[in-house]
Amino acid sequence: MTLTEPTHGKATENIMRTTSYTSPWLITPKPDNTARLRLFCIPYAGGGASMYRAWMHRLPGGVEVNAVQLPGREERFREEPMRELDDVVARLGAVLAENTDRPYAILGHSMGSLLAFETARRLRAGGCPAPELLVVSGRGAAQIPPPWSAVHHLPEDEFVQQVMRMHGTPAWVFENQQLREMVIRVLRADLSVVDTYRYHEEAPLSCPITAFTSPNDPLAPPEHVRAWAEQTAADFRYHEVDGGHFFLRDNAERFLSLLSSELTARLPA
Repeated sequence: MTLTEPTHGKATENIMRTTSYTSPWLITPKPDNTARLRLFCIPYAGGGASMYRAWMHRLPGGVEVNAVQLPGREERFREEPMRELDDVVARLGAVLAENTDRPYAILGHSMGSLLAFETARRLRAGGCPAPELLVVSGRGAAQIPPPWSAVHHLPEDEFVQQVMRMHGTPAWVFENQQLREMVIRVLRADLSVVDTYRYHEEAPLSCPITAFTSPNDPLAPPEHVRAWAEQTAADFRYHEVDGGHFFLRDNAERFLSLLSSELTARLPA
């Protein structure tokens, strides 16, 4: 659980000048009308779409990266962040449903894994085509309670300490009062999404699932992550990547190599 460096002011303007938007919820750094697969990438708690921008240069040809931008961060920082998973999934599901005219995959990390999973369920309920692949990363299976207690409701100082203790936002982020307020606002909302989530049993998804974790990640123990296998009636694949909870950032070369192989295997002919 962490927050990327906030992008506002000039930084936000630069992102907006170099990015294509299909809606406020989706940022497509390099639109490709010939892409064989759309990859929808959902961030972790506190994260923004900018974390996925570099992936457009590091994934296989034929894959179009579409980064999900949730309200309250980066160029949407003036919007109120959402606090209920069902609300996020309802809005996100509606946006993705308009973009399932081409084969697609959904990926999420940490909180994003829950959103990816429940959005795939929402799309199924709406009669949309199933994704070619669901990628869940840095999060135990939805049916397993997380190995931490709820934190979103804690008093501010205790909340900050818990976030840092959970291998989250670095201390320097909280040293500037204005930045501290922005960060806490988004993190409280996102951790409310996580803390109040309640799993409801449904039939397994028809799409394959690939799960990633780090062997030394206390927030996503390997045995919890392997349990994602119960959520698919198709193939399940599992990978461990060194680097702690944020291996997709701190060991990006290894992670993206494995992800590229998984996506290549799912590219339609």
